[in-house]
Amino acid sequence: MEYGFYPESSCEQPFDETYKAPGVGFLSELVLDWEKYSKALSEDVLIFRFGVVLSVKGGALSQMLLPFKLGLGGPVAGGKQCFSWIHVDDLLKAFSYAIERPDMQGVFNLTSPNPVTQAKFGQTLASLLHRPFVLPLFKWQIKLLFGEGSQVLTQGVSVVPTKLLQLGFKFDYAEVRLALKDIIKNKK
Repeated sequence: MEYGFYPESSCEQPFDETYKAPGVGFLSELVLDWEKYSKALSEDVLIFRFGVVLSVKGGALSQMLLPFKLGLGGPVAGGKQCFSWIHVDDLLKAFSYAIERPDMQGVFNLTSPNPVTQAKFGQTLASLLHRPFVLPLFKWQIKLLFGEGSQVLTQGVSVVPTKLLQLGFKFDYAEVRLALKDIIKNKK
């Protein structure tokens, strides 16, 4: 199972850009193809692999907010799956960082350096909204709600941005609590 290049993994064993064996399935094949074609265009291509981008203006978080605000948050599919994420502002900051460094090339992960379990993510979100975190959602329920997009919540992939950190990039929102607090407060 996967939802991008990397196969499923735990938060204790994250993958970084040095990992070369892709996951299996449609999305991994798609990523391999678009990266192959990108590399065919230029030797010095820069490829970003995103984590889940946190913003209330779209994506997984925007779909999770209403149930959590209503007090319906809880562990998804057991909650042990790892969740690699990035605050939308850090994503934009990384783009700017890359533009200022034309010598950057190859694959770079754009994720927080601190992936968390889905349960920790949910508990943090519920806490910031002053709501309980008790109502479990089973995998089949999530699939009914989100279709194939449910993989983002039900499968765990732990990815860290080693190459970006080695270049000296500083995340403004490396911790999930700080990121969610900012996004909820400022409706980013």
